[in-house]
Amino acid sequence: MMEFLASAKESFMTALPGLAIRLVVLIIIFSCAKPVLNGILRVTRVALRKNKVEPLLETFTISLVKTLYYIAALFIVVSTIGIQATSLVTVLGTAGIAVGLALQGSLSNLAGGILILMFKQFSKGDYISNNGGIEGTVDEIHILYTTLNTPDNKRIVIPNGQLANNAIINFSKNPERRVDLMFSVSYDTPMEKVEKILKDIMDKNPKILHDHNNMIKMFKHNASSIDYIFRAWVKKEDYWDVYFECMSEVKRIFDENHIEIPYQKIDIYTKK
Repeated sequence: MMEFLASAKESFMTALPGLAIRLVVLIIIFSCAKPVLNGILRVTRVALRKNKVEPLLETFTISLVKTLYYIAALFIVVSTIGIQATSLVTVLGTAGIAVGLALQGSLSNLAGGILILMFKQFSKGDYISNNGGIEGTVDEIHILYTTLNTPDNKRIVIPNGQLANNAIINFSKNPERRVDLMFSVSYDTPMEKVEKILKDIMDKNPKILHDHNNMIKMFKHNASSIDYIFRAWVKKEDYWDVYFECMSEVKRIFDENHIEIPYQKIDIYTKK
């Protein structure tokens, strides 16, 4: 037993200088890792902005550089500890199937991000919907996910694969949009009167593009009302202003002209 302890002590004392050196190297690596990464990212950003790349491509590239840096740092740390990098690669290669299955979703998201940037389905600042109830303004795209900001300032993180493989509605891509409204009036209201009022409202709104194919037409005979469609082309940034202005103006003018907007009513009769 004493011989074993003496041998262990001798082995430890022999290995101690090497362990001390490795510990010092690890401390240096960890202390310098963040400043070096920040410097690399700073240089990368300057180079990308100098070449005037799209903001989404910039965030994607920064995310990719970070990932590659962390992988390289991992191999450096492993080598410093004493594990051969080739041994680590061999282990990963042996477990290739398991690793491949584990990373399948991540690789799909990486490919999705590349496809989004390649085909430019949307840009930073565009308001999009994935046709599944998720919508917002595009903020950043990373190698695995895209971030959106909702109108009430919530942050949505969507995997790139989901965006690349599903239908996307881009509300900001085209410079002009059409405001589609529908107004209902009672059957006893003259058609000419309704159409004239709606046309006056449309003509007086300066944000509506009057040289476009705007439309006011009777649309449908409902059970208790006549429905009129009101379609006006506007610049995309004026869409909601025109929408709310027309809604409030129609109600005001209809009230002034004693035009009834039908609503559900229940008539109760009593028998004596």
